[in-house]
Amino acid sequence: MIEWVRIRDFALVDELELEFSPGFTVLTGETGAGKSLLLQALGLLLGDRARRDWVRAGAVQARVEGVFSPKGPAREATGLILEEAGVPWEPDEPLIVSRTVTGDGRSRAHVNGALVPLGVLARMGAHLVEVSSQHQHQALLREEEHGRLLDGALGAEGRAALSACQESYRAWQTARAEVDRLERLEREGRERADLLRFQIEEIRAAGLEPGEDERLRAERDLLAHAARLREAYGRAEAELYAAETAAWARLGRAQRELEGARAWDDGAGEILDLVAEAAALVDEAALRVRRRLGAVEADPARLDAIEARMETIRRLERKHGAGVDTVLARLGTMEAELAEIEALEWNLDAARRELGAARAALERAVAGVRAFRGEAARTLETRVAEELAHLAMGRARFQVEVEPVEPGPEGGDRVRFLLAANPGEPARPLARVASGGELSRLLLAVKNALRDRGGGGTLVFDEVDAGIGGATADAVADRLARLAEHGQVLCITHLPQIAARATGHLRVEKEVRDGRTVTRVRPLIGRDRLEELARMLGGRHVTETSLRHAQELVERFAP
Repeated sequence: MIEWVRIRDFALVDELELEFSPGFTVLTGETGAGKSLLLQALGLLLGDRARRDWVRAGAVQARVEGVFSPKGPAREATGLILEEAGVPWEPDEPLIVSRTVTGDGRSRAHVNGALVPLGVLARMGAHLVEVSSQHQHQALLREEEHGRLLDGALGAEGRAALSACQESYRAWQTARAEVDRLERLEREGRERADLLRFQIEEIRAAGLEPGEDERLRAERDLLAHAARLREAYGRAEAELYAAETAAWARLGRAQRELEGARAWDDGAGEILDLVAEAAALVDEAALRVRRRLGAVEADPARLDAIEARMETIRRLERKHGAGVDTVLARLGTMEAELAEIEALEWNLDAARRELGAARAALERAVAGVRAFRGEAARTLETRVAEELAHLAMGRARFQVEVEPVEPGPEGGDRVRFLLAANPGEPARPLARVASGGELSRLLLAVKNALRDRGGGGTLVFDEVDAGIGGATADAVADRLARLAEHGQVLCITHLPQIAARATGHLRVEKEVRDGRTVTRVRPLIGRDRLEELARMLGGRHVTETSLRHAQELVERFAP
């Protein structure tokens, strides 16, 4: 529902705040007082296109703000739309919407402080409020809304069937996407398979081993510097062991001196042990140097072979990535891809069988939903006919057309509401046969026909009283009041019978302030409300007779 609206510098409105309650609220006032301005301001919050002439003369921008508390399906739909748009909102919190329009016609929309595209606002607005007016968007003129309204007439079994149909559609989409993917691979597969086989065979023929490039690099470095290494190891062996002044010989002489010293000094024993340990280490080092010296041999042929092998590796690396391990990983990936291509025919046949089964399941689900929709359509036609009989449209014939179409997320039916406004005339689309007032009454009839199916929400009616009076006006007032028991109804009216049934009454009027005309809105209660009803009954001059008649109307419809 709408809780609160603030309007600033909008046409004749300088600043205006309105609070709304659940139930039935009417807006009344003289023709030209500005009631349509309020609808246009509300339309801005619901995603209507902005007009530059809405900015009050002398103002920089017009601004409209509103607080909404959507319930039921409207809350769920709003939550999904905002989630897709990345706008945070807790469903148990109010929804704050604002819209600004500058003098050049540009506008900005914010939801909970976040800037949103106009399309997001319009999608959300369609769920927040339904406006029925000649000058505003008509829900009944949008055929995509007809299916949603008809589905509101489904019972528990029908809603379960629709949910199952939606799941079947998602499963069919998944199967279709898999077939498309495999068919694309099939088209590309032959040429791709030839390339993969060549590259796989090239890598396999190389006989690479994990870490081979690192080992070859180390061996190449050894062979490339063999002469210098042998020279270094030879000198090291001489210094450690072979020369007369080698470390091993000098340590031996030191040991003998220390053994003599131990005869007179016990402390020499600890030093002797350290020298012995050093001699052992020098001996071990000399042994390893001799081994490395023996291992290092100049081998030009082996060096050439290593260089050739490394060139083979580098060539593969240029194609598949640096490192033997990377090339081998790429080999595994290509082998898996080739296996998939080679198994493609079998996989594609299986995927096509799955797609066929998914399509058959979807068509069964669509047929099931269509049967429930057919029953709901006949029920809705009957209920709407009963409602229209009370709304001075008893001779009109309302028809729900359900046509098979290609299945989509909401099933496989195209739903259209048709109307034969006069007996003997064929039923035609609503846009071709219904006036603004008739559309408002038809929406009122449809909503009342669905009110026991969890309809609710917020509805705004303008021109619902066009061309009616007397008993028909009483019936329209009764239907509006009944509908308001299940949600929030706002109605612009000139009929006292309708205004008297409301639980809230707002009067729209013009006045001149500081030489400028402004539109303002006053809540009416008590005597003020009686005087407004009397004005609506008897014209500009309120008399005691019209006041008594107004009092009778109020008492007549008092709970």
